[in-house]
Amino acid sequence: MFSIQKWKCSWSLVLTVASILALASVVHLFLFPSLPSFEYFSARQVQNACVPINGSIKGGKNDVLQNPQPFINLDVRFPADLHKAVVYRGAPWKAEIGRWLSGCNSVAKAVKVFEIIGGKSCKNDCSGQGICNRELGQCRCFHGFSGEGCSERLQLDCNFPGSKEQPYGRWVVSICAAHCDTTRAMCFCGEGTKYPNRPVAEACGFKVNLPSEPEGPKMTDWTKPDLDNIFTTNSSIPGWCNVNPAEAYASKVRFKEECDCKYDCLWGQFCEVPVLCTCINQCSGHGHCRGGFCQCDNGWYGIDCSIPSVLSVIKDWPQWLRPAQVDVPDSPQHVGNLLNLNAVVEKKRPLIYVYDLPPEFNSLLLEGRHFKFECINRIYDENNVTLWTDQLYGSQMAFYESILASSHRTLNGEEADFFFVPVLDSCIITRADDAPHLSMEVQKHAWAVISYAV
Repeated sequence: MFSIQKWKCSWSLVLTVASILALASVVHLFLFPSLPSFEYFSARQVQNACVPINGSIKGGKNDVLQNPQPFINLDVRFPADLHKAVVYRGAPWKAEIGRWLSGCNSVAKAVKVFEIIGGKSCKNDCSGQGICNRELGQCRCFHGFSGEGCSERLQLDCNFPGSKEQPYGRWVVSICAAHCDTTRAMCFCGEGTKYPNRPVAEACGFKVNLPSEPEGPKMTDWTKPDLDNIFTTNSSIPGWCNVNPAEAYASKVRFKEECDCKYDCLWGQFCEVPVLCTCINQCSGHGHCRGGFCQCDNGWYGIDCSIPSVLSVIKDWPQWLRPAQVDVPDSPQHVGNLLNLNAVVEKKRPLIYVYDLPPEFNSLLLEGRHFKFECINRIYDENNVTLWTDQLYGSQMAFYESILASSHRTLNGEEADFFFVPVLDSCIITRADDAPHLSMEVQKHAWAVISYAV
């Protein structure tokens, strides 16, 4: 029988390889898509790729094919530019892909699709520590909580088990000599200091040895905490947790240079300015972004709070669900659940169904990142102005956000032509060793992550 223990490589390595393969697959999909083949383009074939494959409420594939379109030369109708690209909706694409998108959109006919607006309830309403997915009746628990009703409190330690030689355990990016927030495995100054919510990330909380030779690097001793300095109130000693930002900017007090404002939702050298956190689509205007996890308003759910439930107001529904003809079913649902609503919406194919995965695969990875620039495409400055990043890993988040807001999105998996499984594996790559609890979760969910990603 196959045994996981027989593997000689680490789970972090396995996940990294799987994630790289997944990213390579995405790149291959855009540059060299396998379906459809571009060698036999014609208007009829383009239409065939865009008509209902699974049928629709007005009929199936055969109904649409009764009136075939005349032959159109896509090379002539959508010529490539000097860069061998075809522009579709303002964005340049490889010529073959751009022609397919443009041609498909030009001949595709809108079909009427049943969109089911969920009314299922969740256990104990997720205990106020999660968001209820009203399509599935399942809780999506906030960081530090678990269980069917999010009632189980988790202990997410910042440090690995210590020893005499390594009191704080082996190095990990969440290593903490101060106060560990065990709901997120992140390090802060803690109660008793003037600024308890100021991060004490990595080297900030430990002794830093000066270079042994000229222009050599400083070395952090991860076995020796530097609490006397970071907790000091003596302005002549480099401090951190009690340092007044105005006095520090005016050079009236000293501060430890290795300390920095690495965590999201804070700005300034001393984290003195609270700013917007980065969430997927900023919760679509229907929730509050708490460090990467959208806490949705009542009546909404999904990673970006873009999915309405029966408790939502129809006029607030997203554009990809409007205009809609709403029908309330006559048959009653199970006790404890509200009636689902059937909304008929006209859409053009292809239709994409986006899975609302458990937050371990997305929201918790965003909320738990220890460096604000990791695996995202933007952050916010002291005026809450968007600052775009140039990191490759941020492209996955941008693609995810676009799919969620696309006019081709559907809630009806039976009508979908494509299915998007949104694992933020770029966040796994950038934070594979972030915290002890994540390493344990890696072993627990390794096969699930690999299956979703690859």
